[in-house]
Amino acid sequence: MSPSQPETPRHIDQARENLGEARDKLKAGVSEAMEAGAAAAQEARAELDERLQGLLEQGRGMLDQAEDLIRSKPLASFGIAFAAGYLVAALTRRK
Repeated sequence: MSPSQPETPRHIDQARENLGEARDKLKAGVSEAMEAGAAAAQEARAELDERLQGLLEQGRGMLDQAEDLIRSKPLASFGIAFAAGYLVAALTRRK
């Protein structure tokens, strides 16, 4: 070092070195956590997509069953629909 600059004490140099190592470890840890989070999010999305497809398929099956029932018993279906509509109207009517 030049005579105009005071010499840095050894413990300060060691502290700087330790801080640099800690910063590098922190960056690596954050990077690993981000990668793990992204992987978990991808897995969750795939699982939700699978469940959604299952529910959509189940809904289609129920709709097909309802259509079959309406075709096989149209008068009963009309009566049930009328009664359900009347009940909903009665429940939602304001007094």
